[in-house]
Amino acid sequence: MIKEFVKYEIVSRIFQSISDRLMRINLIVPYYHIVSDEEVLHVKYIYDYKNITQFKDDIDFLLKHYSPISLFDLLGFLKTGRSLPEKAFLLTFDDGFREMYDIVAPILLQKGISATFFINSDFIDNKTLCYQHKTSILAERIQKTISVRGKKGIQAMLLKNGIECNDIKSGILSIKYHQKDLPDKIAQLMNVDFDGYLRRVKPYLTSNHIEILIKQGCSIGAHSLDHPLYSLLTLKEQVYQTIESMKFIRRKFCLNYGAFAFPHSDSGVTRQYFTQISDGGLVDISFGTGGMIKDTIPNHIQRFSLEKPVRPAKKIVAYQYARKLVRQVRGTDKIVRA
Repeated sequence: MIKEFVKYEIVSRIFQSISDRLMRINLIVPYYHIVSDEEVLHVKYIYDYKNITQFKDDIDFLLKHYSPISLFDLLGFLKTGRSLPEKAFLLTFDDGFREMYDIVAPILLQKGISATFFINSDFIDNKTLCYQHKTSILAERIQKTISVRGKKGIQAMLLKNGIECNDIKSGILSIKYHQKDLPDKIAQLMNVDFDGYLRRVKPYLTSNHIEILIKQGCSIGAHSLDHPLYSLLTLKEQVYQTIESMKFIRRKFCLNYGAFAFPHSDSGVTRQYFTQISDGGLVDISFGTGGMIKDTIPNHIQRFSLEKPVRPAKKIVAYQYARKLVRQVRGTDKIVRA
């Protein structure tokens, strides 16, 4: 990722002055997962994230060069053709972490920006932990105190589930969605109490938090039930994850709109999926993570991360413009669904 970033950064310096006119990009949709000055154990070994100062600097950059819009502005544009600002940005956040309420929302309120928060319905009110967040907690414990016998037991358990590894930590972190019961079994061997972690840390937004965010002018969307990688699911499972999470979010918070963002990626998701979701009438707009790229599916918009890598927004946006330009030259600037 870093090598690719550097390569496109060089290209962006050459074409930055003409990129807007050349590519006619009228809307960018960046996303984050979490913002914190603290060490967040349940994501520590999954991905890096920005601190509060870095996040504020990003927002200042976006406000200097783009005009903020809300999800409702975008829906109005898609449904009625109502115009957007010449250079617009919609700010989005995935996974529904408590920091959205504690840290992010106060900053956005201060700067007069609306945002859209995509939430996994199973995790609201800290009912359970995402399997990936469990693996990060286990990876931290492995770093500390565990007996040789315990390590051998965990390695055997991983091997039984098709995970071969010399490094137990990397083995735990490689656990996939279809193995999501495995972290609980490993936790028993390590005396790790996930329920206690939920009660003590409260990593996710509560229903009350979400209701307050809505009253503050933010919008809420679904992010699946429990954060699977859709390319590993059957079509039936993909549709179920989307419809059920969307039903819950809309009913729970009395929403008259439906927005959905794919967890991980929308790579490999077929046109048939989008047809079935459209027929269900619950989803007005959906979002992927493909960057500045078009999609053949109407009302499905691609986003890009402002966390990966952890560099200033100015550099990441320039990288995305350059990547877009290279895709245009190659003729690969549109996702075509089978």
